[in-house]
Amino acid sequence: PVEAGRDRVETEEVLLDATYASLEVGPQDPAAGSPPERFAPGRLLLDRYRIVTKLGQGGMGEVYRADDLVLDQPVALKFLPEGGDAIGARLDQLRAEVRLARQISHPNICAVYDIGEAENTPFISMEFIDGEDLQALLTRVGRLTTQQGLDLAKQMAVGIHAAHQKGIIHRDLKPANIMVDSQGQVRITDFGLAQLTVDAGAGQLAGTPAYMAPEQLRGGEVSVQSDLYALGLILYEMFAGQAVHDVRSLSDAVRMRSRDTAVSLSSFNADLDSAVEQVIEGCLRHDPAFRVKSALTVF
Repeated sequence: PVEAGRDRVETEEVLLDATYASLEVGPQDPAAGSPPERFAPGRLLLDRYRIVTKLGQGGMGEVYRADDLVLDQPVALKFLPEGGDAIGARLDQLRAEVRLARQISHPNICAVYDIGEAENTPFISMEFIDGEDLQALLTRVGRLTTQQGLDLAKQMAVGIHAAHQKGIIHRDLKPANIMVDSQGQVRITDFGLAQLTVDAGAGQLAGTPAYMAPEQLRGGEVSVQSDLYALGLILYEMFAGQAVHDVRSLSDAVRMRSRDTAVSLSSFNADLDSAVEQVIEGCLRHDPAFRVKSALTVF
């Protein structure tokens, strides 16, 4: 979480991180030793879920791959952290994530199945995606080819549109929340910060600063266009192999997004159609009233 009034680096989130796609797994301090996993491989929970491996952990808890023995299919289980003063708020957010995500049935949206409790710890079960998130993909390969980028962009756009059609604003779109499976199919994940358009308005700052629209950074009213701004940032990163803004803090983001963003991708890919630049620029207008109106108009 980001504390009020403090600047944090671009990978930090305001409020809570909420999906297994964006959870971090890194090397442990050898001196400290590796902490024991809460659920060891082979552990059976609720006579239904057999733990296979730990996928990651973050501010919202831990995520494990498991086999659903009733339905005979792999799933991902996200558990809230053990204990802590914020467990009530996190549980409310977990419930809200399930309620919203279950309203969207679309091949480009990660399916969320149910909420439960095992050993006094709430969890949600969701689709296990055999692949990697877009952030990891870009780190591994650099910028995408034109065809790869266009293919992923179209899938992202229709998935985002499906959420918007249900009146849901994601509010935390970023490469770490875009999963790409082994067949190249996109799934948008992490609806932990999502809200209904009817509930949108000025309020608590929420999102990831490096991918937040100007109005989000000001704590202003969010809308469909806020998601489309984030989409524009992601698209630029896919085709350029680097972020359009070098955001290192919340104040960096506020300053850099105080005006329309000019986009030039020719130095990264001379063969890229100029229409792609125009679309991305249309997403990155400072004033949401002048941004593209719908994700379907992106590609």
